[in-house]
Amino acid sequence: MKYIITEKQKEKIEEVILKFFDEKLTPEEGWESHEDYESELEMSGELFLRLNDDEDWDLNSENHMWYSVCDNENLSEPLPEGHCPVVTLPDTVFDALNGYFGDLWKKLFKRWFMSNTGLLVVQIDKI
Repeated sequence: MKYIITEKQKEKIEEVILKFFDEKLTPEEGWESHEDYESELEMSGELFLRLNDDEDWDLNSENHMWYSVCDNENLSEPLPEGHCPVVTLPDTVFDALNGYFGDLWKKLFKRWFMSNTGLLVVQIDKI
């Protein structure tokens, strides 16, 4: 079903989505400089952005975002062409965003992530 919304309603929805990103997806220690992220990617090809201060830092849990460039040597298989750079989000966050906003949030997320990291996002997946 399609709905027609006003420009003002669209702006309000975008504001709510951006607030959600800020509250749920900002790294626990805040954002680093764009240069720091670029430098880390040059060394490792990937980033792990910790989202909360769980004492048990576990990469299999939902407490981080993962970012990878296309030529990440740490991967057992290369990422499919056209699917990188990629950001993976915690399942619960990804599913909540899809449930509430459909695909509307993905374009906003790419812009929000790039403004905070300086890094391009082509694909968004869940962990």
